[in-house]
Amino acid sequence: MSSKKETQSRSLADWLCYLEAQHHSAIDLGLERVAKVAEHAKLRHLDATVITVAGTNGKGSTCALLEQILVAQGYQVAVYSSPHILDYRERVRINGQLPEADAFCQSFSAIEELRQETSLSYFEFGTLAAVWMFTQQPLDYVILEVGLGGRLDATNIVEPDVSVVTTVAVDHVDWLGDDIQQIGREKAGIFRENGKVVVGDCNIVSSVLECSAQLNCNQLAAGKEYQLEKEADSWAYHGVKLNYQGLPYPRLPLVNAGTAIATLEHLGLEIPSADLSKAIKEWQLAGRLQVISDKPLVVVDVAHNPQSANYLSSQLPSLANGRKIIALCAMLGDKDMQQSVQPLVGMVDQWHISGLAGPRGDDGSALASCLASQASLTRYPQLAQAYFAALKLLDDNTMLIVFGSFFTVAEILELSSSATAESSH
Repeated sequence: MSSKKETQSRSLADWLCYLEAQHHSAIDLGLERVAKVAEHAKLRHLDATVITVAGTNGKGSTCALLEQILVAQGYQVAVYSSPHILDYRERVRINGQLPEADAFCQSFSAIEELRQETSLSYFEFGTLAAVWMFTQQPLDYVILEVGLGGRLDATNIVEPDVSVVTTVAVDHVDWLGDDIQQIGREKAGIFRENGKVVVGDCNIVSSVLECSAQLNCNQLAAGKEYQLEKEADSWAYHGVKLNYQGLPYPRLPLVNAGTAIATLEHLGLEIPSADLSKAIKEWQLAGRLQVISDKPLVVVDVAHNPQSANYLSSQLPSLANGRKIIALCAMLGDKDMQQSVQPLVGMVDQWHISGLAGPRGDDGSALASCLASQASLTRYPQLAQAYFAALKLLDDNTMLIVFGSFFTVAEILELSSSATAESSH
């Protein structure tokens, strides 16, 4: 544990280095240690209304839409999400804004003092610091995005008013296994007895609904208590009490918009239809179908598992709008590469692949074997080489889609912003 003098002099970068060195594992599922500190720090029961969101895919975009709607209605709203893409401060938003680095330093310092001799992982320390930050100001709503799983995730130390599960699919096999019913039970670990729950996928695994029933939850589930009705140019939400017609189609997954509206219904909020439509039209999230260049067209997406890759493939034709498609892909070695590239195989004209550095990285050889049947496939030792080679091939009739990992998108965004900065000098 650090001395008070040490903690007061640390920059945010210093703190992040310190956090990384503190615990033997970046991920250490289990609540005993983190709950002990949370209890001591009085962080388990917040004055604000707490919405906790779990799910294999769709957590981040559901949190972002909820935040956008609630802030626009004049509420004081804080969000905790992960991972960040470029800047650690992205993990916390208060009324849509990133806090200053000093606010994080104060929070880390507070947790360092409160934890005493308790060992915390990087994620646990960051979660407690974010929640401590939220207790330092008046807030109406706190939205917590689960990091991994649900039951044993550090966010689950905070008592939720509404628990949301977006989707359940196989991912993070090393931590959660490949039994989809068991993964569903882990996600449903954020449910509370007699609590309010939202289930956002009408094809959700049965274990999630079983957990909801066992705990006698007040449930709003897609396809059961609420329905989404698609029409030619718009869609409708039909809930228990709320009904919305003529909503615009979003670029991000429609089911996540439905999940957000069901959550608002559970909170007893009736948002004016015009405000809801405006939020859905403006709804976006960094790294999700993000256009980083219009001419030539370059799009990045953090799709890194079969479910998110399927959604990406469903949106790609309208994004391409007749253009040829070059795909740049780099994935972590513990992902299901074969099933994650498969949805795009029929629509990509050229593949550029590379490895990713780090302990979970892959040198690109496994990805190359998954795409061995593709006529046009080039493998590069480094992501930057693959990116700049792909850029040279772009014109008005050819676009680039970059996907495969948060790490892939982060590196490309850094390369893109530094290239833009250089060209402006």
